[in-house]
Amino acid sequence: MITDTETMTKIETKGLVEAADRIARELIRTPKFKEAVLILLNSIDPPAARSLVRTLFWQDPALLMSLMGSLPGIINILAEALAEVAAQMSSMPAPLLQNFLDRVVAGIDGAVMGEAAGGLVSMALSLDLGDEDNLLAKSLSALGEDFGPAYTAAAGENPLTGRLDAWMAGAAEKARDKDSATHAFIQSAGKAMKKNPDFVKYVLKPLLEPALKAPAKKSAAKKAAKPKASGKE
Repeated sequence: MITDTETMTKIETKGLVEAADRIARELIRTPKFKEAVLILLNSIDPPAARSLVRTLFWQDPALLMSLMGSLPGIINILAEALAEVAAQMSSMPAPLLQNFLDRVVAGIDGAVMGEAAGGLVSMALSLDLGDEDNLLAKSLSALGEDFGPAYTAAAGENPLTGRLDAWMAGAAEKARDKDSATHAFIQSAGKAMKKNPDFVKYVLKPLLEPALKAPAKKSAAKKAAKPKASGKE
């Protein structure tokens, strides 16, 4: 016989997301619910998100601290969801997937994303993550150690190499334009490298050595294949 305590333990173990999954399964079967969801989605107003964030930050500090404490769980939920979205979308036919993603990308506000990315970078630079004793730097390092192998396992090395090849070619093309963001970034990176010779020695140089050695090997092979002169004039 199952007691009330055992029932509550099972519910707590399953958790909020599992309960939401079960509820969603039932609601999706209801036409009126699906209609209500579509109406709600069509009413989304992105600019109002700034006002919502300001309200959460400054109206009730205690609530803000509670939300901040829940961020790891929320981020993990989003990561789990995105990982499954990627897995499911990978099974879609390429033309259908390309058309779907084109509609998604076309609707994204690039200016707002750029502002958000720039703000996050500025915030990160203000945290002095270069200090080895920085607790946040240690946590980010541990996160990166877990991230790298899992990313490689999911993305695959060969497809990643091909994508990097295409990305590098595109970046080189954009860098020619002195008014482009790519050119500005490269100029800033160059100035930073002058102040950080160890980065050039231990990071940049190992990355560039294979590319720099390839032409030399090719040239040597051509010289070896070239027939020797007979000595007669």
